[in-house]
Amino acid sequence: MQWINVTASARREELDALETWFWDQGAVSVTVEDGKDNPIFEPPPGETPLWEEVLVTGLFEEDLDLPALELRLNEAQFQLVAATHLEDRPWEREWLTRFEPMKFGERLWVCPTGFELDPVDKIVMHLDPGLAFGTGTHETTRLCLEFMDGLSLSGKSVIDYGCGSGILAIAAGLMGADPVVGIDNDHQALVATEANADRNGVHIETGMPGKSLEAADLVVANILAQPLVELAGMLAGLCRPGGLLVLSGIMSSQAEWVGAAYRDRMNPVDQTELNGWIRQVWRAN
Repeated sequence: MQWINVTASARREELDALETWFWDQGAVSVTVEDGKDNPIFEPPPGETPLWEEVLVTGLFEEDLDLPALELRLNEAQFQLVAATHLEDRPWEREWLTRFEPMKFGERLWVCPTGFELDPVDKIVMHLDPGLAFGTGTHETTRLCLEFMDGLSLSGKSVIDYGCGSGILAIAAGLMGADPVVGIDNDHQALVATEANADRNGVHIETGMPGKSLEAADLVVANILAQPLVELAGMLAGLCRPGGLLVLSGIMSSQAEWVGAAYRDRMNPVDQTELNGWIRQVWRAN
């Protein structure tokens, strides 16, 4: 069986109308994605932001009268972007085909389902993209993983504050860190972290902010600049004397602002930029 994907563009305020239009035309599924390259990384609690321009795609069965649908789309004053024919396939895994094994530093790899890597001289995390952000594809995660790759973590304690999918905590566990704790304010993130940790054969203790924590040898916080500033005292206090604090999720324009919040509390070790994103590393006194 073949399928037909029909994609149209809309402004944010037109989204509901375009989605409803696709359903009314008999679409079996409707998806929405960014119409431009304007990612939204972490909305404030309780908010569901949306891009200014969106692409809406309706999936139709092969008997669709495409010319008639295009005509009705124009009459509804929506702009057609593309119409493509698709062969039938296992759609529940189709979205994973865009991901391949990724290398970070000299040893760390993230390997999605369907791939196998020779484990010699490698530390391999088996991880698929999921609801909780963090599969290594974004610069903020890459910056953290590449720094961690150069550390010796065997027997060291690690806290991943804002653990998301658990990728940084899992990397630490696979590198021999113990204990490893993952903290996140999203219950779904904690569920994802625990499932991914089990899959990789490592133990991660999880919890919400406010959980009682002992100071650690390494603390990583890949969140956003505003909470990094607001939580500066707490995050600095989670590091043992001589311990390291890795901060990520900082845009280049925010580096000085974030740095000012830590300068009187810790000693600077490193600041690295990648495609407009900053990683800062600090050492506890």
